[in-house]
Amino acid sequence: MALRRGGKGSLSDACEIFRCTMSAANVISHKYKCIFVEVPKTGSTSIRAILGKAWKPHLNLWQIKKQMETYWTRYGGRKNRILETYFKFGFVRNPWDRVVSLYERTEALQLRDKMTFDEFVDWIQYSSATCVHSSPHRYQLDWFVDPNGNVLADFIGKFEQLDEDWAFVAERLGVSEKLPHRRENPRARHYTKYYTSRTRDIIANKFRVDIEHFGYEFAG
Repeated sequence: MALRRGGKGSLSDACEIFRCTMSAANVISHKYKCIFVEVPKTGSTSIRAILGKAWKPHLNLWQIKKQMETYWTRYGGRKNRILETYFKFGFVRNPWDRVVSLYERTEALQLRDKMTFDEFVDWIQYSSATCVHSSPHRYQLDWFVDPNGNVLADFIGKFEQLDEDWAFVAERLGVSEKLPHRRENPRARHYTKYYTSRTRDIIANKFRVDIEHFGYEFAG
């Protein structure tokens, strides 16, 4: 389910240093006053084509918050100003479909030539698996919550309705561009065709939190 809706040490110095340090690659876009949380294999490449390359790919919102607090505190600024006022968003994907995408990916860590899909299902433990900038995110939800499980994002869209949900984000940010759908790579088989009843149930158990929180089902 998508969640809708001066002198040295001065604040100006902090803004400039923070801008140069963190937004050169636009995980945090000062132009659009937003923070984009990049969950791998959820359309991130298309969104980066508009907002810019990630500063440090695949950071979750809590990690971004701690990085921001470090910079603002160091330079005497108001450390929570941007996190509170900037629009924080990202996208998630049906876990069964996403696992197939992680298996079939041609970038980052490639495993399809090293194991069968059934072996991959047995092997995978984290939603961040196969990523070059991998971090131990057990679920996609982990990218959007604090250590107590509180959701920090203003909006979590779905890959399955990417154009529709991006239209909502774009209107909120004042962005006119439509998504270019880069790296679009239609599969010969629907994701459901990869699974047996055994592997379907394994993914259902491993990623139950995402399935239940975002209302996903194994369906064609």
